[in-house]
Amino acid sequence: MLRTLLLLPTAALLAFGACNTTKTAAQDDRFGGTGAADSLFFSIKRTPCFGKCPVYQINVYRSGYATYTGTNNTDLLGDHVGHIGADTLALLLNKAEALGFFGLQDKYDGQVTDLPSTIVRVVSKDRNKQVLGRVKAPQAFKDLVLYAEELLLKAPWKPLETQR
Repeated sequence: MLRTLLLLPTAALLAFGACNTTKTAAQDDRFGGTGAADSLFFSIKRTPCFGKCPVYQINVYRSGYATYTGTNNTDLLGDHVGHIGADTLALLLNKAEALGFFGLQDKYDGQVTDLPSTIVRVVSKDRNKQVLGRVKAPQAFKDLVLYAEELLLKAPWKPLETQR
């Protein structure tokens, strides 16, 4: 009798857990499979130039955790953290796929020293693609960069307090 009373709540908990089908971004296999929740999903980096180019890097992880480091010529300077929703992760991935990001060359560069580079990386399932665009990057790459900036730069970034 005591054994039956103990098994009943356990069975109820197992049944309830099996019915719960809500996925977080970290569990959604579109963003990188079943790897670690905080593995990198998307990054964008803008490098310096001889002018007033924005210099920053954003890393977005499968869990939605994101980091931003603004170095020069940006509205946000320094280290910041934020959270990017699963819907935004899906938008980024859908845009990358629609523009053929995974089929682009790895590098668009040339013999020019004063131009900034933009480096974009997308990790999804078994695909891990990084593209450096500096000279003669295709419009699809430029469109993805602009789209990502539109979505990510306006995120509610919070300054990361430095430890002393």
